[in-house]
Amino acid sequence: MSYIDDAEVQRFLPVDKLKVEDVPDDKGDIYDDAERIVRGYLNGVVDATVIALWVDKASTPELIRAIAGRFAAARIYRNRLGEQSYNDMGYPQVLYNEAMGFLNGIISGELAVDGTPQTQFDNTYFEPNDASDPPKFTMADRY
Repeated sequence: MSYIDDAEVQRFLPVDKLKVEDVPDDKGDIYDDAERIVRGYLNGVVDATVIALWVDKASTPELIRAIAGRFAAARIYRNRLGEQSYNDMGYPQVLYNEAMGFLNGIISGELAVDGTPQTQFDNTYFEPNDASDPPKFTMADRY
């Protein structure tokens, strides 16, 4: 099973240029690659037990499906339309950049996904800090 299906990928492809159902059987490999990219980037950010629960479209968060859908759509578009025109590669790059932006947002904590810690780093995570006793530096220090 995969995070995404044809309908999820078609959301990101112009129907007048490319219909996912017309793509040959290599879609499964493309969908698996998109899933591997997502899992790889979120490894260590999202709890592994949570990621393991994402076994199909129904159990995968919408944001994760949208990211994987963009990766798959970018590759399908590039593979199919790149054969006709090498100059029309801007759109797959936009899709790829959007997907990477969402992944980086999850990693940085700007975007929330079930299983990601919602921690904001403050001075309690760093030593020495303003509360250290005695302070390491003061305004009177000369170096």
